[in-house]
Amino acid sequence: MEHTSPEPVDPPPPPAAVAEVNPVQLPEWLRASQTEHQPTGWDRVRFFSARHNGALLLGLGLVLALLMVIGGVVLVGRVADGVQADAAATPTASPTPPLSRVGEPRDLFAGSPAASFAPGEEAVRMPAAKGTGPFTATQVRTALESVRKALIKSRLDTSMFMGDPEPFLALLAPDARERLRSDFTSNTFLRYATRMASPSEWEPGARADGRVSYRATKENGIRLLEVSTEFVWAYPFKVDLRAPAGASVVALRDRVVWQVPHPGDVQASSTGLWIGSAEAITWNADCGQLREGWVREQYWLADLHGKRIPAGDPGTIFDLDAPVPTTTRC
Repeated sequence: MEHTSPEPVDPPPPPAAVAEVNPVQLPEWLRASQTEHQPTGWDRVRFFSARHNGALLLGLGLVLALLMVIGGVVLVGRVADGVQADAAATPTASPTPPLSRVGEPRDLFAGSPAASFAPGEEAVRMPAAKGTGPFTATQVRTALESVRKALIKSRLDTSMFMGDPEPFLALLAPDARERLRSDFTSNTFLRYATRMASPSEWEPGARADGRVSYRATKENGIRLLEVSTEFVWAYPFKVDLRAPAGASVVALRDRVVWQVPHPGDVQASSTGLWIGSAEAITWNADCGQLREGWVREQYWLADLHGKRIPAGDPGTIFDLDAPVPTTTRC
């Protein structure tokens, strides 16, 4: 029986907070003006020291100065501790959206079906782990966490965006790493990983929507825990402000079947995460860049007359409840 993850829910933005520091108040005795008074015992001490070349007064003055310095250091330390405590209690501000040419915040997902998707890693949620077939609940939980990390490293991590697959490959079984490493030299990895064509054009803050299920199965006498994932990944790009709504978003919809063999059925180098099968389809992506293994929005391309090419109708690519489109412009 398959177990399906709940739909992700966008978390409310954190409230804004401002740390306030009260000004240091001078003690009343330091601000009071001097008044005439009759000689006191302290005055007599000063008279005595004056008659002895001021040596005694100088010594006392040095002691008092040292005490004041120590007191000042303690006071400053307490104020600094208070500032740090206030700062620690202040929630981190939400990331500022990209700015338009007029300096106003700009939502690159506005007008796109991905506007309601959860931010990046928040969308990659696993179902509850339950024992299934020969796999215990602990083994299922470990497998699901491995799949979650692999999805994040392959589709959302900057290292993969920039062309470094090693952090992702390190999450797989040793034998699986060697088999998949060649995909990154032959540019056949788009089925399960994303690389960006131009770091200066893509914006951080991808969004996603997906679902995950798992089951116990068996192939060639090897017991397997099979985890099926289907996600729509939406990547924002910088485009001209005159671009139509949604033109700044590239969508990639994939289906990946991850497999974890039972440790009792395989050798140590084959223990861990494998990719059993994978397929993907894109929308609003530059076909020429895709053939080279890189993702880039197509709106910046120009036709023979120098006009911008609009993104076009995404069809059902954003809708996980609808069939995956069977054709693509590329």
